[in-house]
Amino acid sequence: MPLNLRIRSHKIAIVIMASLLINVLAIKSTYSQQNCQNVQTSIQIIDETGGDGMAQCHGDLKSSPEVKLFFVYRRLVTSVSPPIEGPFNLERTQSNDTRYLDSPWVKLTFSRSPRLVVRAVFLWNEQQFLLDQSLMSGIRASPTNPLVPIDQAIFEQFVENYTDSVLAVRSPEAKSAGQASISKRLPPEIFWLFRNARQSSLSAFQVEVTSALNSILTQAAIGYTDLTKALVDQFFTSAQTEIRYESVLDLKDIFTLDRYRVNRLH
Repeated sequence: MPLNLRIRSHKIAIVIMASLLINVLAIKSTYSQQNCQNVQTSIQIIDETGGDGMAQCHGDLKSSPEVKLFFVYRRLVTSVSPPIEGPFNLERTQSNDTRYLDSPWVKLTFSRSPRLVVRAVFLWNEQQFLLDQSLMSGIRASPTNPLVPIDQAIFEQFVENYTDSVLAVRSPEAKSAGQASISKRLPPEIFWLFRNARQSSLSAFQVEVTSALNSILTQAAIGYTDLTKALVDQFFTSAQTEIRYESVLDLKDIFTLDRYRVNRLH
């Protein structure tokens, strides 16, 4: 799938999640300026390497409910400066009835007094996809927050190091030793991606890595959306005032990980 079409399809899936969230709150809105009488809604879709416009509508009453939603597309590799966190770390409020959800996939705050206010950040992070898959495969890794895009030059060096250590050697023993060695020098999610890409010396390994990444994102997209919806559902049915998740392995009690797991790339 071409990169621009893949990004577009993922953004459509995230906008659907916005619709699900508003339905959960029983707030009627069609994300248009023509139907915005009962709720103040602000929706922003952000591709951190290019930027997208913001769709907004605002109710006329100061006492009307307010919903602010941010959908952030964060790529694995970038040639631009790392992103500024901006609205992605939601501010804590002084209200006693405010509830919080903090996770790598979605961040939420919700309060009812003096009016209903919902703020949410949905992170569509390619590196998070890979880290989740590596953890589910059994690779041990400490959660890293935030996962920011890798500089293009650094990523190319990762590819070169893996090629030299694993693909350029001939014997199975040398390949096994090379993988064991390089696994200690690469981020765990990058090592998982490289190991699961086609191990071929007939084409540039960077091409195989790109193909593997595209396959992972395509296969995991529905599971990623389901995971996020499970988090939102659990948040609004829980009595807890603060819910925090650091790793995909922490979600076993609320989500079936096999729905998100990628088992085969080629």
